[in-house]
Parts: sequence; structure tokens; C-alpha cells
Amino acid sequence: MSEDAFGFALLDRLDGGSGIHVIERDDGHKEEMSADVYFLDLDEWEEFHVVTATDRVAVEMVSGRILDVGAGAGRHALVLQQLGHEVVALDVSPGAIEVCRERGVEQTFLGTIHELAETDPEPFDAAILLGHNLALLGSPEASGPFLDSLRSLLKPDGVVVGNTLDVYRTDDPIHLAFHQANRDRGRLPGQLTLRVTFEDTVGDWFDYLFVAPEELTELVERSGWRIEDMTEPNPSYLAVLRPV
Repeated sequence: MSEDAFGFALLDRLDGGSGIHVIERDDGHKEEMSADVYFLDLDEWEEFHVVTATDRVAVEMVSGRILDVGAGAGRHALVLQQLGHEVVALDVSPGAIEVCRERGVEQTFLGTIHELAETDPEPFDAAILLGHNLALLGSPEASGPFLDSLRSLLKPDGVVVGNTLDVYRTDDPIHLAFHQANRDRGRLPGQLTLRVTFEDTVGDWFDYLFVAPEELTELVERSGWRIEDMTEPNPSYLAVLRPV
């Protein structure tokens, strides 16, 4: 856990601290964030509308055996358990998985969806990628293998429900300049490379991909999926994906 900055922040918050951490973009832009959002109860979700506006809708759309991808502190997994569903909380952060277990998540998996697929688990009825975790598609190149692994984990009639952010809905000059710099590098405007710092611990860089609805549609169709439903970006939006 020596580089698990995100996990350390969650553990600090679990122990009564603030869990304040810094999210750094590879252009040097930094944003300080409290870990409180990862511990919100269901009735608090709508207050943090930028991250959780569509989460309440999403958890009501899935049932059965559910995979929570990028589970964090188990905010969604715990609600789904309370609704009577079987949930597996997956995260690459050891600290996050420890927090999930401490908070009562019954089934967890430490690793990527590719590593979970290699274990040949019982198939899932649904997978959720909430808290903007559709951005875990990572990049146009990584999205295909990511969706292939998700497909292998689902039942034939399985569904993926997730949300993301339409980065074009901003007039912030800092973000607009970053979008143009990405275009100049041949990347999608919303393609991010990020890392988390908590106190003296610095995490590894990772890719995170925010896309507009039309870009998401193109990515998933290229990988043999279809968009079954989608909400209007505000700037977050919810998408329902099914394998073709």
C-alpha cells in the first residue's frame, strides 16, 4: 500500500479524519477534494449533484448479482446490499477494499476487471460504474479491452449502468486550454492522466476518459455494444449499455 494514496485518504476518513487529498492532472492542474463524498448515505447523494446526480436513478435500475466497478468506500455497494442484491465491490486500491470490508460490504475483489475475469467468476446480471466511473474506459485504445472484459463477466442479457461527464459543457479557460492541448497531441479533449496525493503519499498515474454522448456511443459501438438509454448531460449523464 506504499503508493495507495487514494486508499490512505479513505482510511483516514474512516478513522475520523478529513481524508482530504489532491487530484493532479498531468498538465499540473490540481484540485483538493474531501473524501466525504465517498461515504455519503443514500439520502445525501442529491446534495452532491456534480458527482452523484444520477447515482440514485442508477441503483434502482439494476438487480440480481451486481459488480460495482471502482467501488471506493462502498457507497453504492452498501445501498445495493440493503436492497437485497448480491454485490461484489471491485477496486484496485487495497485501502479502498479494506474500507469496504470495514463498512460491511460482504464480497470484494482487489484488482482490475481483467484480473477478475481471469478467475472465471459466477456471471453477473449487471455492472455499475458510478461516481463518473465510466471514465475508467481510460482511453480510446483501452476502452475495447475494458468492455471485452466486462462482457465476459456478464450474463448474456447483462447490463452496464454508469455515468460520466461531458467535458465540453464548460467555459472555464483552464479546462478549455487543456482540451485544446489534448487535441494538439492527437487525444480526445476529455482524456485525462491523473494521480492522487494524500499527505506524503503520491499515487501512480492513471488514465481517465470523459466523453460527450456521441463519443461514448462511437466507442461502445466499435466494441460490439449499444447504448440502450442515456440521460441529458448536465454536465453529468447516465448511460445504459448492453452487449450486441
